[in-house]
Amino acid sequence: MDPVTRALIVLNAAGAVCAETLDSLAGQDIGPAELIEGGRSLWTEKGIIPSAQAIITEWLVEGRPKREIEKCLEKGFRIVARFDNEYPEQLEEIPEPPLVLYVRGDGFPSRDSVAMVGTRRCTPYGARCAERVGALIAGTGSWVVSGGALGIDGAAHRGCLDGGGKTVAVLGTGIDRVYPERHRTLFEEITVSGALVSEFPLGSSGAPWHFPRRNRIIAGLSDRLVVVEAPWKSGAMTTARFAADAGREIWAVPGRITESACRGSNGLIADGALALVDENEFARIVSGRQMQLFEDGPAGVDNPKGLSDGQRRVLAILREQGDRSVDNIATESTMSAADILSALAMLSANGLVHSSGGRWSASSLK
Repeated sequence: MDPVTRALIVLNAAGAVCAETLDSLAGQDIGPAELIEGGRSLWTEKGIIPSAQAIITEWLVEGRPKREIEKCLEKGFRIVARFDNEYPEQLEEIPEPPLVLYVRGDGFPSRDSVAMVGTRRCTPYGARCAERVGALIAGTGSWVVSGGALGIDGAAHRGCLDGGGKTVAVLGTGIDRVYPERHRTLFEEITVSGALVSEFPLGSSGAPWHFPRRNRIIAGLSDRLVVVEAPWKSGAMTTARFAADAGREIWAVPGRITESACRGSNGLIADGALALVDENEFARIVSGRQMQLFEDGPAGVDNPKGLSDGQRRVLAILREQGDRSVDNIATESTMSAADILSALAMLSANGLVHSSGGRWSASSLK
């Protein structure tokens, strides 16, 4: 067994150190294997707490790393350590990149994947939106990344599969566990055309603290995040914060202001997230079929082509008037808020406008 992989499996199981600490130790010529072999004196010196030291000792004495690998081989799973070639490079952009990933299925999505999250207690409308958007993403050839939970997660996975696409479920349990039990069949289908992924060792149950941690991986594996329905305090909002910190593009589906399940997702739009008000237009953006926006030559700078009348009207207002809210634009354009949000989403995706604090401005032309 590769000593580095063995060490990372043990350190991951113990929750002993984060990736950033390992990177710091590497500057001291202490790699994962050297850290493990250094024993308790070195572990204490480097800040590994006693409870984690006890788990490290248990795994080493009982030969658990070898048994973990043998179980994975027996079940057709894979262990991908942080320094392996297969390890997704985009995860280096999130807080505390996982030291080890357990994989059941095809593998990892490309960087242009779309994460979709939301509440477990979603409305029928939210579930339909997630399924519809998931199927359209599948049609673009991009993967859907979600968390395998009930509600929006499950609907996003199902829509993608029904659309003939590939999807990844990032779990808060070991990949050999089924949680929730109602998703047993769904998980089996995901492994045929996608993957189950987890940083937690085999046999790990769904401890409450596991799920917030897995949310950073959901955000990291994708280029865009779509929040369909989310209360203010929810795992989906945690995922949105991770996505924002990693520089991901954040979209939200507008919901009823009377629904508590939509407070967080609506709040994201107020804070500048892109409003997903036209799923077909969103699918075109995901597929990379953005139009060539300017004519060749200097004369084309002020004459973008390929825009709808509404998009041109919104862009003209922002160029002439500057900092504007959606309400301001509605007053000056006689357009509906839904049409304005749709126009802003396309203009923003193509770099023509940007938002700050719920207000919009035209981007500087270069």
